[in-house]
Amino acid sequence: MVFVCPEVYVVHDEKNENLLIDVMLPGAKKESIKLEFSKNGFCVEAKAEERGTVYFSCYTLAHEVFPDRAKAKYKDGVLKIIVPFKRETVKEIDIE
Repeated sequence: MVFVCPEVYVVHDEKNENLLIDVMLPGAKKESIKLEFSKNGFCVEAKAEERGTVYFSCYTLAHEVFPDRAKAKYKDGVLKIIVPFKRETVKEIDIE
């Protein structure tokens, strides 16, 4: 078996309320996917036995999220996750 860190893409939705996360797991079976979330990040593990591949990695997110409200769907080798994130007040800094 070959261990691989899956490619992950993270963007905000149009309303800037949710993180949209795509995890690339080509060849993995839905039943083999294990996804765990915390308020600061997530871990994903999956097996693509025909390829002899095990995907595994943990990721830290730039925003604190609400893991109990996360939703995930798997289709065509892509795990799509939607999770609301905590909005923070920010202060713009002047550049001298």
